[in-house]
Amino acid sequence: MKAVQQALPSLMPDIPVVAGVWRTTSADPNPPEQYIVYSTTTSEDSSADDGITGYKTFVYLNLWSDTDPLATAKRVNELMYAAGFGMLEMSDKGYNQPAYDTATRQYTVQWTWVLYTEDCPI
Repeated sequence: MKAVQQALPSLMPDIPVVAGVWRTTSADPNPPEQYIVYSTTTSEDSSADDGITGYKTFVYLNLWSDTDPLATAKRVNELMYAAGFGMLEMSDKGYNQPAYDTATRQYTVQWTWVLYTEDCPI
């Protein structure tokens, strides 16, 4: 979704923001120290007699980090709010610290954001 890329430009290129999953390449066989992946779901939100008048898009956004991600998470919050998104939930699933995924050996923070629009974002 273009709106997510437009909301987080100041994080790039230091912290890549990619739709779907981060993929290895021959030039980049290892993930960066921090990166963000996201997916979206759009549904109708409101209608009138003459058709749909509004949509809501849910953005499932995940920050992955080799180090403590909380400073970046705070910046993501600031940028997403400034771009008009509303936060439905944020979780680090940790106990007094960010969640650590032993399979990836990275910390993770997950969000669900929502954006209301009059036009279908596709």
